[in-house]
Amino acid sequence: MTVQDKIASLAVVDYEALANKDGKEIQKLVHACESVGMFHLNLSNSRIKAVYEDIPNLLQAGKAFFDLSRDCEEKKQSIREGMERGYHAAKTFEYYEIARDEYQLGKWTLPTSLAPHEERITRTLQSLHGAIQTVLAELCAAINVNIPELSDDPTIPSDTALKLVFKPSGQEPGAVVQPWHTDFGLMTLMWYEEVSAQIPVYDAEGKRTEAWQAVPVVDGAVLVNIADELEAKSGGRLRSTVHRAVTPPGPKKARHGLVYLLRPHKD
Repeated sequence: MTVQDKIASLAVVDYEALANKDGKEIQKLVHACESVGMFHLNLSNSRIKAVYEDIPNLLQAGKAFFDLSRDCEEKKQSIREGMERGYHAAKTFEYYEIARDEYQLGKWTLPTSLAPHEERITRTLQSLHGAIQTVLAELCAAINVNIPELSDDPTIPSDTALKLVFKPSGQEPGAVVQPWHTDFGLMTLMWYEEVSAQIPVYDAEGKRTEAWQAVPVVDGAVLVNIADELEAKSGGRLRSTVHRAVTPPGPKKARHGLVYLLRPHKD
C-alpha cells in the first residue's frame, strides 16, 4: 500500500453551526483539535459560502503572476526582506504572501498581474479572516484559553497573511514538495483542489510513526490546522499538526493553492 492509499479520517465541522454556537458542533471541533489538530471546515451552506466559490477564480488570477519567469522585473519587485511576505521562490514551489495589516491599511502594492483583482483579494482576505477568528473564538471559549492579542485591528502589527501557492509540473506523484513541519502562529487555513497534504500515522500510544496518510479534499470545505502558538497557549491540550506537502497522484501538471495564516504576533 502506498502513502496515497492511506486516507486520513478527519472531522468535518460545519461553519454555520459553529457561528451559531451549536454545542454539538463546538464539541466536535474541540475533539478534532485535541486529537489530530486538523479538520475540514464546511463552508458550502454557510453565510460565507461565496468565498469558497471565489477562491478558484482568485487562483486563476494568480496564475498570470506565477507564469512569469522567476527573474522577471515584476517578481523581483515583489520580493520583500525578512519573514515570508511578498514573493519567494523555492526549488519545488513559489508563493506570494500578502500581509493583512499592510493591505488593510492601504500600504501594500500588488504586482501588476494581480492589481486588477484587488476587489476579489480584499473579499477573500476579509472572509477568511472572519471565519478563522470565529473558529478560534469558539474553540478557546470551550476550553477556557484566553487569546488577548486576537484582534481585527490592522493597526496592530502582525504576521497574519494570505498566501497564494504555485507548484510547477515536473515532480513525480508522491514526491515530497515540502518536508514535515508544524506551523507557527495560532491557526492555518488551506484550500487545495487535489490531495497534496499528508499527516503522520500515530500508534496506539499516540506516538508518531514513520508512516503517512493522505488528507482528502472535501468538496465545499477548507482544511484547518492548529499551529505552535495555540498549542503552547493551551498547555499542550491542542495539537499543532505535523504535516507535509506532496505531489498528488495523476499526470504531472502545475498546481495552485491558497493558505491563510493567523499569526497575530509581529516577529
